[in-house]
Amino acid sequence: MAKRIGTILIVLLGLAVVSCGVSTGNPQVGGQSSFGPVRVSLGDDASWSDPLLDDSRWRTIDIPETIDLRGSDGYFWIRTSVAIPDAMAGRPVWLESGKIDCAFDLYAGGAYIGSRGGLPPRYNARPQIDTVLLIPSTAIADGRADLAFRCYYSGTQARIPGFGLADAERADMITHLMAFFISRVNVIIAVLCIFMGCYFIAGFISRPDDTASLYYALSLFLVAVYFLDMGSERVMIGGLLQRAVARECLSASMAFSLLFFVKFFGARGYKAAKIFAAADIVAFAIAYLVFAQDDGVVNLLFNLSLAPVFGIIVIVFAIVAKASRDGRKDAVPILVGLIVGLGFAFHDIAYQVTGRQPFAWLQGFTFFSLNLSVFVSMSLRSSLMRRELDEYTREVSEQRDKLSKLLCEAERAADETSTVARMFDDEVSAVAEAALRSAESAEGIGASAEAQRLTLEGASASIGSLLESIAAVRSELALEAASIERTTRNTGGLIDGVTRVGDAIDGTAAFASSLDKLTSSSLEAMARLSSSMERVRDSSKEIRAVVVAVNEFADQTNLLAMNASIEAAHAGSAGKGFAVIAHEIKRLAQASSERSARIGDIVAGIESSVGEGVVASASVSESLASISEGAAQTSARVSEAAAEAARQRKSGEGIAAESRSLASSAVKIMEEAAKQSELSESASSGMRGLQASQVEVAGSAARIVERNAELADRAASLRSLAARARKAADDLVAAMSR
Repeated sequence: MAKRIGTILIVLLGLAVVSCGVSTGNPQVGGQSSFGPVRVSLGDDASWSDPLLDDSRWRTIDIPETIDLRGSDGYFWIRTSVAIPDAMAGRPVWLESGKIDCAFDLYAGGAYIGSRGGLPPRYNARPQIDTVLLIPSTAIADGRADLAFRCYYSGTQARIPGFGLADAERADMITHLMAFFISRVNVIIAVLCIFMGCYFIAGFISRPDDTASLYYALSLFLVAVYFLDMGSERVMIGGLLQRAVARECLSASMAFSLLFFVKFFGARGYKAAKIFAAADIVAFAIAYLVFAQDDGVVNLLFNLSLAPVFGIIVIVFAIVAKASRDGRKDAVPILVGLIVGLGFAFHDIAYQVTGRQPFAWLQGFTFFSLNLSVFVSMSLRSSLMRRELDEYTREVSEQRDKLSKLLCEAERAADETSTVARMFDDEVSAVAEAALRSAESAEGIGASAEAQRLTLEGASASIGSLLESIAAVRSELALEAASIERTTRNTGGLIDGVTRVGDAIDGTAAFASSLDKLTSSSLEAMARLSSSMERVRDSSKEIRAVVVAVNEFADQTNLLAMNASIEAAHAGSAGKGFAVIAHEIKRLAQASSERSARIGDIVAGIESSVGEGVVASASVSESLASISEGAAQTSARVSEAAAEAARQRKSGEGIAAESRSLASSAVKIMEEAAKQSELSESASSGMRGLQASQVEVAGSAARIVERNAELADRAASLRSLAARARKAADDLVAAMSR
């Protein structure tokens, strides 16, 4: 690429050098040799147009010449004569002014024949424009014409490149073709630059962050001012100020062009480029404004400003070449425009070096080719961006369709999640109700245990009384046995003792009957306790079933959250919000599973406690059965003792005869009393065991109440989780509806 570009530049440079030999910008027909001495005088006097004026004291100059006007009012006169060549004799002849700096009125033979530009007060001089003025045949005498130029220049140094004669063909070419290329083409280029500047301004307004478009719009507007100055046939802001402003606009335009290319292609050194551009614009603007009325300094400043201009062109060329090597398609048109523009620039440089005037300066084409290539590049870039936008729009449409399908699936999943959340809430309510029922059952167990405790306390008191009574009976029987020998002597005392024995036996019978009733009541209470524990066990089984249902719900919710996460991943960035909601649902499902496992553990503890209560209740029932059986035996023995006492009372008169029987009966009574004592001790031991079992039952009931309270707390937590699950599902539906 670099070799091809170098070859193209060498070819363009060669063509520019060759074109120097084909100059049509200087007067040719007749040439300067046809003119006599050229004399100049500063000042202004209308009589100086007289062909008979003696101008021998005027300063004679050699053409081309630069006239120093410092210290004058800008007016000066030029007088000369011209010989009409034989080839033009008898035909119309025009004076060709060349690209002279000043405006002038032309007099031939003392008569006014035309003007170039305009003198004050409507001063207008365009040095880049060549002018032809027809010399009347009446002003030609003996093949010669006397010419006087009344000139005015607003600067300090007026350059006189030379005069010439032109025939009709050349005059027509200068008037139309050359004027078109020199004047009208520049105006057309200026208008096009303004149009393209408006295009880039519109791009910047639509995209305020596109500062590259703003930079190039400013560059185009500024270079349009320069082209308008080059192409306009009149001065619009007065004298050299317009030229100074136009040339500063050219320098500023190139500075903004540098910023555009650096920004457009993303080249390094953007900050340095801004500093350089600001310094270049400010420095030359101040210099041009300060020396605006000194055309010599203005020309020097213009030549100095060309150095950074060409430096910018080199930098831009390097940036564009690099972008082209990097595969930037939009850099190719700009690279071509730069190469073509450099060809035009080499043309002007070659004429500048040789000091000759070309047919037309092509610097306008240099900048316009660059601007046009940038416009083409921007249009190409816009086309590529439009194509990319269409592709992006198509992809967005496809993604929107996919997202719509995903939202439909997500909506169905959300509905399913909401349904599952409601079912979960119902199951949690069932768990809470079961916990309440379990608590009520536990309270019943506690009440039964309390009643049993009171019953046991009464039974213990009765057994204590029985033991005391039995001890008294045994003491009395001992006394009775000791006094059997005195029975016969003290029958009355014996009868009284027998009577007391009978009374004691009656009390013992009443106590035995009461003990039997107490044991029956305790057995009924234990039956109710066993029934309550069975109900607690059944409630625990119901709770375990609910826990299994909650686990199944949590597994189903977890599976749904996993599917939703997969669908969100397929949706890309559009499904990120949905993925977060799916993750939250999955976390809620895991929390539900953990809490249901905890409830299962609690229920297992309740079932274990209930089992322990059942075992203790069975032990208590067995003890009560033993007590009941002992009480029955005691009642039977007491009944026999009562019958025996009755017989003793009836046979009181035969006590002496029956003393041996009485002694035998006393021994038996002592034996029975010993048995009663043993039975009472057994009953007392059973009551103590029953009391211990009652304590265990009360502890189990308390633990059941505690577990039920914990179960209620877990149920409340599950209800909160269910509410959060419903809210997450509702949020998901709301998000999809948006």
